[in-house]
Formats: sequence, structure tokens, C-alpha cells
Amino acid sequence: MNRTKNLTVAAMVLVAVAACSEQDPTTVDSSLLPEQPVTVELTFPWGDFASNMAVYGGYGTPPQLGTGLVAKAFDGKLDARTLVRFASYPVSAVVKDSLGSTLTDYDLTFHGGRVVAFFDTVASEVPGPVTLDLGVLRTKWDVGTASWTMAMDTVGDKEPWPEPGAGPVESFGTAVWDPSAGDSAVFVLDSAQALAWQPPDSVTDSTTVVQGARLSLLTSGARLKLTSVALRLDTRSSLNPDTALVLTVGRTDLTFVYSPYPDPPTEGMRVGGVPAWRTVFDVNLPTTLSSPSSLCAAVRCPVTLTPSQVTYAALVLHTKKEDPAFQPSDTVSLDVRPVFDPSALPKAPLGSSLISTGVGRRLSASLFDGGDGTAVEVPITQWVQAVLADTTKTGSRTLALLSAFEPLDISYASFYGPNSPLAPSLRMVITAGPAVEHP
Repeated sequence: MNRTKNLTVAAMVLVAVAACSEQDPTTVDSSLLPEQPVTVELTFPWGDFASNMAVYGGYGTPPQLGTGLVAKAFDGKLDARTLVRFASYPVSAVVKDSLGSTLTDYDLTFHGGRVVAFFDTVASEVPGPVTLDLGVLRTKWDVGTASWTMAMDTVGDKEPWPEPGAGPVESFGTAVWDPSAGDSAVFVLDSAQALAWQPPDSVTDSTTVVQGARLSLLTSGARLKLTSVALRLDTRSSLNPDTALVLTVGRTDLTFVYSPYPDPPTEGMRVGGVPAWRTVFDVNLPTTLSSPSSLCAAVRCPVTLTPSQVTYAALVLHTKKEDPAFQPSDTVSLDVRPVFDPSALPKAPLGSSLISTGVGRRLSASLFDGGDGTAVEVPITQWVQAVLADTTKTGSRTLALLSAFEPLDISYASFYGPNSPLAPSLRMVITAGPAVEHP
């Protein structure tokens, strides 16, 4: 019986060995695996993915910036002046009397002061020290609609300036700003000038009322960005004449007017400026692919494009050197958003930004100066995936290029348009493989 048992065990071992020689239990036959997916990069020219481009202007106004601008013959053409309306003068001040007690003085006498203008040294285009003029405005003006030619341009009241460029003014003197010495220019006021913007107790002749101040540039070839303007008053306490005080008067309104206003582009895209420009176009994404050969070798062409196959998608734009008078002098924040109702353009509502940073695609100002024709990519991967997944086609198929902060600056960014050899294109990275079939 022992001999028979041993023969039976040996036979079972031989069968097992034979089985192992036919197929390794730790691996799978390579013929049973699907082929490896292939990744390809595709570039679609403008005509294959986009159409109906249009440029719209008029978004926002200068006072929304909260900053000013002065220029004279910048690039031989641009003139700009800043208008400011000061707040009410202080009527009291907290002082200490001769015994050191804290009291409130309601009898203030102003005997001089200064208007201080602060500048952005980075965003200003200035060759060196420049001279500015401070003038008193007596013409009534509207902060929201004032322009180079119009003091007021509302529905119920349209009044031109007596002189184009927010004039005339009564000059209160000049000041020199040297950007290498600091960020501010100071206009010194005498006792009469310091009271110029204080409202009178009673007004019998409205034409004599001071309506604000105008800052202008006397030096040609410069463009200065003002960050703030303040009126500082010198006074002495009536409770303690030995106490000298400096009180700051803020502003209620600040805007600027400029000339010439840029014409709409005849060709190309434009983004930014004030009022701001937007470029809008329709997108028709390809849904099937029949090339390239590397893709067709891995999958059976034509292949239907699905959201999961798109690993990257971006608009490719080429920067365009524009009119130097409106050339960006600081970083440009480019944004892209879907247009909800194209039929309502140019006032159509826009969706959320397609750029995840929240501050747009930041572009150096040098790209629009010496870097003419430089390629810039604006990622829109998630939007492309969402459009491909929207089989009912209920989502927006129209995109708007605009400034991430609108308006932001008088300068604007330009890109070559559909009729240029450097027309916009769509870059996509596709990863696809053959379908897995069960035997």
C-alpha cells in the first residue's frame, strides 16, 4: 500500500509540473493586455476651433481706478490731467492747553498749507525731474462722466468744458517731482490759497464757487500715475497759540481726463485700458480626430474625443506691439471667462474666471514692447473638458478675454488676430488608447 501511495503522489507532482510549463501562474500572457495609451500634442488653427471675434470697449470709468494720471505729449500725442475734489475742512481739533489738559478746539485758523501728490514710480514713464502745475477749477463737473471735452455728460445735463482738457483754471503754482528723490511732489499754499477749497457759509453766485483742483504736467514726453492727492492745512490752536497743528483733508472725488481716446482696433485682439476693452469669440471644439498617424496607430481613427482624454488645453496668443502711448508699463493680468448670453453683448453677463489663480494670467510688460510676437498660453483645460462632457450643448460656447481687474490702467494689451500669420490657436494634449475588449 505504501508503494501504491508513493506512485500516486509522484503522478500528481508530474501533472503540476506539466501545468506550470504551459502557463506561469504569476504572469499574464502579454497578448491578453491592451496596448499602451499614446499621448499626442495637437495644435488647432483659428479656423478649426474659433470664429466671430469682436472687440468691445466702454467697460468701467477712470474714477473707478481710485488713481490719477498726468501726461503731456507722451509719445508725441497723449495728454492727461487729474481732477480732484477735496472733502470738507476740519471744524475742530484735539489739543492740550497750557496746563496739559486735553481739550477740543472749535476755533481753528488756517494760515497756510500744501497739496501733496503721490506717484507710482514703477508705473510712471518719466525721463527725469518734471514740473507740474496745480490749478483751481471753478467749472462744475461730474466725476463719473467728465472727459477731455465734457465737464458733465449725464442724461439730464451735458456741459462741455469752456476749454478742452478741463479748463480754464487759476494756477496756484508749480512743483518739481524728481523720481530719484522720492514719490511725491509738494505744492506750497499761502494763507489765501489754503482756504480756496473751503465752502463759503453762504453762496450767492455759484460761478465763484471752487469746484476742485486740476493737476497737469508742464514737461513734455512723460506719463505719470498718481496714487493719491492730499490737502494738508497748517493751523494754530486758539486755546494754546504755541501749539502748531497740521490737519489733512482727504478727497471725495478723483478722476482723470485724457486725449486722444484710442480707436477700436481694425485687426487683432485688445484687453484692458480705461474704459476697458474686451475681446469675445465663439469656440467650436473638434469632437472627432482622424490624425496624427501616431494616434491612429494606437486607436482606431476616427476617435471620438472625450473629456478624460484631454489632459491639457490652452489658448495660444501672440503679443502685439501697440501704440507706445498706451503701451503697458506694468504687469498685465489677462483673464478668460465664458459669456452666458452672447445675444446680450456687449453687456452680456460673464461666468467665473477659467484661470485658477484668481488674478489672471500675469504677463510682463516687456512682452508688449521688445517681445512683439511672443507666444503666450492661457490654460482652459477644465472648460474644454466641461464642454466636451456637455452632450446637450446647453453650456456657453463663447469666451471673453479681458483684464482680471477691470478697469486697471490706461494702458492695454494687444494680440495678433485671426487674419495674421500669428493668429490665435488652440493647443491640446490628448492621451488615448484602444478600447479594452473581453475575450
